[in-house]
Amino acid sequence: MYAEDAVFDVSAVFTDVAPLRGHDAMRRYWTELRETWDGIDVEPVGGIDLGGGRFIIEIRLAGVGKRSGAAVGQPVAGLYTIRPEDDRIVQVQFLPDVAAARSVAEAAVDQPA
Repeated sequence: MYAEDAVFDVSAVFTDVAPLRGHDAMRRYWTELRETWDGIDVEPVGGIDLGGGRFIIEIRLAGVGKRSGAAVGQPVAGLYTIRPEDDRIVQVQFLPDVAAARSVAEAAVDQPA
């Protein structure tokens, strides 16, 4: 689903993770998550089509720490940009909530090219 050079950015939610670029970097990140967390659950709970190949997906993240046994869960929103020629994801930015994702999307539209 992701373009080879896609940007995967969770830095607004997990401040210790820099934006990642490409399949290999994304694969390493998800492998590290699975080593730290049991039962990572990424559940989409809603979506908004912003037009122009941009979408906001409201997501519920949950997991249990392998060492601590602590269960955590939090809502986040993914701001996705899809490349129209092949329907590949070229960028996703995870933000704390839908309002933050809308704000980032609107700010990007307002910026001069």
